[in-house]
Amino acid sequence: MEIKLYSVIHKQDCLRIFDSNLDKYFAPHEKEQFDEFLDSVTQADDNLYYVALLDGLLVGCGGLRLYQDTVYLSWGMLTRTKHKTGLGEKLLQHRLEQATRLHHGKEIVIETSQHTQGFFARYGFAIEKSEIDGFGEGIDKVTMRLSDQIHSK
Repeated sequence: MEIKLYSVIHKQDCLRIFDSNLDKYFAPHEKEQFDEFLDSVTQADDNLYYVALLDGLLVGCGGLRLYQDTVYLSWGMLTRTKHKTGLGEKLLQHRLEQATRLHHGKEIVIETSQHTQGFFARYGFAIEKSEIDGFGEGIDKVTMRLSDQIHSK
């Protein structure tokens, strides 16, 4: 898998990946937010977004941004047919490596759902708070923070 910086040429493929995850992982109203996010990506060190390609096809995307001295992982996803293949781990590891390289010592946080919190827990994220239906009906908002012990490695 090749991971590189997002460019406007990737927008439609990223939106297609979003669509493949609708209903369980994303609420329909979030698509407009994601679309606007893709239009606003600056690719400055404080706001990076990546795409993951497998055999030349875009299969995932995800980023990170620094906000008020905390690194937030943003809009991470794989096309639904690639879930549970190990590609999500590779994309997450890349994002964590970049966060540590660029913002060493900063806390790393993600807002995810109950459907993916277990994935992030396996990599050292701990639940900080949870809001039922926080993203939409049936999609809780789960805020998780990377353990200091893991992050300091």
